[in-house]
Amino acid sequence: MAKSKKKKKSALGYIMLAVVLIFAILAVVGIFLNWISVETIIDDVLDRDPDGSEGFTLATFDTMAEEYGLDTEVIQSLRAVGYLAVAAVAVVFVAYVVKQLFSIGLFRVIVIIAGIATAAIGVAAIVYTSVQTQDWDIMIARLVPGIGCYLTGIGAIGGGLAAAIGCFKK
Repeated sequence: MAKSKKKKKSALGYIMLAVVLIFAILAVVGIFLNWISVETIIDDVLDRDPDGSEGFTLATFDTMAEEYGLDTEVIQSLRAVGYLAVAAVAVVFVAYVVKQLFSIGLFRVIVIIAGIATAAIGVAAIVYTSVQTQDWDIMIARLVPGIGCYLTGIGAIGGGLAAAIGCFKK
């Protein structure tokens, strides 16, 4: 009598699926937090919180451009990088779910490549925002990447790498 060979799914795969989901949520949350923070250099000049900071989310970049006279093309490119990072980690999550549910050999390779690309997009989001904000120093304040930028970047990096690592073991 022939025995059927049923592949047993690895526990590591499901653990990494949960990790990818957590990082995807982290990336999405970052979109709604301050992408750019405004740090005042002279605290006495502005009547703000004691830490002297306020920020702008990706949704309020247009307000920032008007308030500080910044280049709107750069603002749009920062917005695009942020949304691209979130979209990439979401696609990797969906691809990883499909990979876990169906045993398609080629799909493992696709998820690994997509995971590495997503991690690279996360790094690019942080680095690009950091580089662009260096040119935006204002006399009494400076602009720096905010917590949202870092959360989205870390979410994309972690989600991409977790998906890739989860695909290495069958």
